[in-house]
Amino acid sequence: MSLLAQVRVVLVEPQEPMNVGAVARAMRNFGLSRLYVVNPGPRVGPPWAQEAYWLAVHAEEILDQAVVAPGLLEALRGVQRVVATTGRPRELYPAPVVPAWEVPRHVLSAEGEVALVFGRETFGLTNEELDLAHLIGTIPTAPEQPSLNLAQAVVVFAYELFKAASQGEGGPKEELAEVSALEALFQDLGRYILEIGFTDANRFPYAMRRLRRILHKARLSPGEVQLLRGLLHQSRYRMRNRDG
Repeated sequence: MSLLAQVRVVLVEPQEPMNVGAVARAMRNFGLSRLYVVNPGPRVGPPWAQEAYWLAVHAEEILDQAVVAPGLLEALRGVQRVVATTGRPRELYPAPVVPAWEVPRHVLSAEGEVALVFGRETFGLTNEELDLAHLIGTIPTAPEQPSLNLAQAVVVFAYELFKAASQGEGGPKEELAEVSALEALFQDLGRYILEIGFTDANRFPYAMRRLRRILHKARLSPGEVQLLRGLLHQSRYRMRNRDG
């Protein structure tokens, strides 16, 4: 199960302590141990509410060692691949969308840290939070009841990862650029497309999500990110000095 040691489960602003405890138990069931909690609600903790421990059966250690982060970017520091989960349809996804059973081949081939990100019980992840994802995982459900409890969603993805890791389905490793490097590239790209008039302020979020999706499909390495940033910087420099 060493393949699972690189995986962190990230909960964004959970509001119910029992859900956090149930997530910890689900993680223990399927060989995951690294829990990150982003800006938990006041009823949740830390210190973690007693209700969380009630449901964290034999997984209290996961709660005790959980990392609390003030924001999602902080929780993703050092991560090479981000898989965000969602059950809500969106007008445009910023990354490729795959069902839960396809997530392991993307996760277990990563050379570095991987994060599985789960949103709030009430409305999931915001569009801005989804923008940080390299891949978006979904769980197909019956249309009569499409939503899942937070812990139920974690169980499904954790089981798929555990099954694939047990069968040695990690595949060849690849080094990918970390979240911080990619976000620096997207900031450069955003400034560039505004400066050249490719889009305007109103259409900017839509344009950037389409560009994010394209670049995430490319699975950029650290060197490729540096190359693209250098290209953008040189292009902007030449534009500013073209009359010189």
